[in-house]
Amino acid sequence: MNNIEQEQIAVIAEVAITKFNELQQEEKTKRLDRRLFNTRILLKNYRHLKMYCDEMKETMDIDDGETEDLFTADKEYLSLESIKRSEARTLAMMRFIDNMIKVYELDCKHLGTEAVRRFNTLMHFYIYEKKKSYAEIAEIYHVHERTAQRDLKEAVYAMSVLFFGTDGLRLQF
Repeated sequence: MNNIEQEQIAVIAEVAITKFNELQQEEKTKRLDRRLFNTRILLKNYRHLKMYCDEMKETMDIDDGETEDLFTADKEYLSLESIKRSEARTLAMMRFIDNMIKVYELDCKHLGTEAVRRFNTLMHFYIYEKKKSYAEIAEIYHVHERTAQRDLKEAVYAMSVLFFGTDGLRLQF
């Protein structure tokens, strides 16, 4: 091979490696975005899931001996066992979320007042029975509304790390 062909191969290889690295970084970003999205969805629906779990706990032992099948709208059979497994998974998930909220609270208490404010912002916005707006949260903590939004964003990111472990971290090299 002559010198020009080797230079062309080196350039092509360099472009291919660069493109491959860009695609890998894009995939990592998509995974992180999906985790943050899932964290927001879980937190956004926390109140509804909690209410559902509370109702489920009251009725879970009823009908334990039944094995009859239920019909869905499209006439397919759905077993009672399957429904109960789904309910049990929902209860386990909510227990996990509640535990991670407690872990985040303890962590914030050790980190200081700003971290506690972020935790409380999360609680007011997603967890407490009566949801508060950014303006109401900002008024409570005597901060600008944008600070309340930033606090919530940071708290959701922290919860994502707790929910998904190291997979929830955005690592930059």
